[in-house]
Amino acid sequence: MATKKNKGFKVVPYRPEHEQALLEIERESPQGFMVKLETMRPQFLSRASLFEDYTAFTAIAPDDKVLAGVTAAEVPMRINGVLEKTGFGFDAVVDPAVRNKGIGRELANCVRERFFEPKGLAGQFTTLRAGNLTMLHLLSKSYRNTYLYEFLYLTFPTARTLRVENTTFDDPVFSVSLLSDSERLSDFHEVTESGLGLWHTHQIYQLKVKSVNPVLSGGIWLGKRFVRTNKYVPLVGSVLKTTTIYNLTRDNIHTLPEVSLELYKQGINYMQVCCRPSDPVYHALQKSALNAFSHYIVGTNELKLEEPLTIDVRCL
Repeated sequence: MATKKNKGFKVVPYRPEHEQALLEIERESPQGFMVKLETMRPQFLSRASLFEDYTAFTAIAPDDKVLAGVTAAEVPMRINGVLEKTGFGFDAVVDPAVRNKGIGRELANCVRERFFEPKGLAGQFTTLRAGNLTMLHLLSKSYRNTYLYEFLYLTFPTARTLRVENTTFDDPVFSVSLLSDSERLSDFHEVTESGLGLWHTHQIYQLKVKSVNPVLSGGIWLGKRFVRTNKYVPLVGSVLKTTTIYNLTRDNIHTLPEVSLELYKQGINYMQVCCRPSDPVYHALQKSALNAFSHYIVGTNELKLEEPLTIDVRCL
């Protein structure tokens, strides 16, 4: 396959020898604002390879130094009741020393031209933190039209009792499910008797706390000792092991407290639920959530808020 050259770098298909450099770039690019989180994963392809058809590209310098990388896959998404094949981008990383040089845009174009378009994947999507203005700007330059669909990550420490405020509601328009019955995924998930799905995100990647803003931690000075008053803010150096909930309905939302307790016993310290800010799920759970992180599904096709949407849990 031909490579693309542009201003001192070229984009090539991912090769195993790029692996360690890409993981190191990812470690050097912590996410978050008040809490800086370092991504830890066994392989750069850990998310994309959960899908049957995926790809990855690497940007390298003339001396073969790895500068950036991206992964993508063909992903199922249920839009207004119809299961569609879409293109989904994951895990774009760029060495901090070479940012703002057009590398990220070239990677995005490469994924579109070499993977999405040849497969006829007209709907192309990714997920981004709401505050990631750099990536939003990059995507708006790479695609003629982009649309935003907001959703939230609600995070719950399993060490704390979770309370469900209300269970009498219609099932939400936005939902999360595992849209595959592939046997090779069996080690990554389980389904409870109530039908609630547990996707073991911690087996795919974990987050290590690099720094915490003192304002967020809170505390008081007792003599010469600083005592933290918010014990649920993670300590620097701690590792966040998370399970993501899917197939959440009004009929099984009441089981979340016992699920959270069981995860705690297994050493999983966080559980997360995805919903929309206007969803009844949000209002039922938000008082127990440690935080609510706003994200966007960014896509070339508009996802209408009033139409049912189911995203695959492997994308989260």
